[in-house]
Amino acid sequence: MKRLIDDKLNSWYRSDDKKPLIIKGARQVGKTYSVREFAKAYYKHVVEINFEKQVEYVNLFEKTKNPKEILDYLKLSFLEVPFDSTTLLFLDEIQASTHALTALKFLAEEFPTDIICSGSVLGVAIASTTSFPVGYVETWEMFPLTFTEFLWASGVDDEWMSRLDNCLVNLEPLIEPLHLKMNELFKDYVVIGGMPEVVKLYLQTKSYKEALSVQRRIVQDYSNDMAKYANGSDRIKTRECFESIPLQLAKDNKKFQYKVVKEGYNARYYESSLRWLQDSGLIIKVNRLSKVTDPIEAYIELPVFKVYMSDTGLLLSQFNEGIIKELLMGDIGIYKGAIYENIIAQMLQAAGKRSFYFEHSNNMEIDFVIYYEGKITPIEVKSSSHTRSVAFNNFVNNHKPLNAFRISTKNIGKEQDGSITYLPFYLFDTLLNNEQQIWGQ
Repeated sequence: MKRLIDDKLNSWYRSDDKKPLIIKGARQVGKTYSVREFAKAYYKHVVEINFEKQVEYVNLFEKTKNPKEILDYLKLSFLEVPFDSTTLLFLDEIQASTHALTALKFLAEEFPTDIICSGSVLGVAIASTTSFPVGYVETWEMFPLTFTEFLWASGVDDEWMSRLDNCLVNLEPLIEPLHLKMNELFKDYVVIGGMPEVVKLYLQTKSYKEALSVQRRIVQDYSNDMAKYANGSDRIKTRECFESIPLQLAKDNKKFQYKVVKEGYNARYYESSLRWLQDSGLIIKVNRLSKVTDPIEAYIELPVFKVYMSDTGLLLSQFNEGIIKELLMGDIGIYKGAIYENIIAQMLQAAGKRSFYFEHSNNMEIDFVIYYEGKITPIEVKSSSHTRSVAFNNFVNNHKPLNAFRISTKNIGKEQDGSITYLPFYLFDTLLNNEQQIWGQ
């Protein structure tokens, strides 16, 4: 399955001064698969160690961090493998050994092979260790499939992807049949999400029901991780926060409220649990801004935020089958708005965008505020083709941003005065991929 990380791995491999690479991300987003495919293409030999399954290596790193002693042990364990530039050392599920994380500082300086590490809830391990090898490693984050990757997996070729690029550059609408077909593909992406196993199964079977069973099993795996890796007092609280997300987003006001998790409890009680979920890559936290002006980081309201799930397909799997069917067939009221906000939050996160929202009053909210091409950019999300919004228009007229985007099922176009660009959901990923970097190459 082709992933955007493939090109990054290629660049890392060719770098003259590459450091050990750490790839973090939620369970089952495809980290291990991508590393294995990369290793097959670029190395003659691979030494793969899974710290959850091979406890003897956890014990090894508890006993020593000396690169020579570690190398000697590995040579005896893998007698047929030459430990040189033709070999990749792949340390999987490294969160199960904080000593191995610490040892990367020493391995980076003296080890003869390239090193890649990955793991589930690795962000939690990194955040909690006091001896993380800052400056000695390179750290990336991997997410569920983007819509671009979903199209690749579905068999959409490069010629069609170039056509989408041209539509965006020229603000040229697709003819209606093609526009409707792309909307259908995007709806599939919303329901199926970006977990590789779910996408693969759906493309093989075209069965939403079978995909749903895998999604729910993955959610259960996440719950198991909470029980295994969260601190003792946080295990139940973390699960309570996670399970409340569909209810939080189903409200008219989607702001995260602790009383929805459990009546009578507050931020002090649940703060560490939300941090665990965020560090593990399971949620996306979007803070409210008190003011939309540069620098927006100065106007973040830390106590006020929304929480989205990192994969919209997994979010949907927490609703009953009737709601999922209604989404496929038509409108489902406030649920639909929440679901489409979630998919935009997911796409922004995968593009490396920190997003915020702005609420001037009860009847005026800007769904997302980001920096795009170095400028403050408001984004409005509409779950249908009915896109008229006096509040968003007034905001744009008052603030006069260089760009303003209204995302919906409507075809591409612009407001008559040119102040707002209309984008169909299926072009938003293309917009993010084509962003001009303000620092150049």
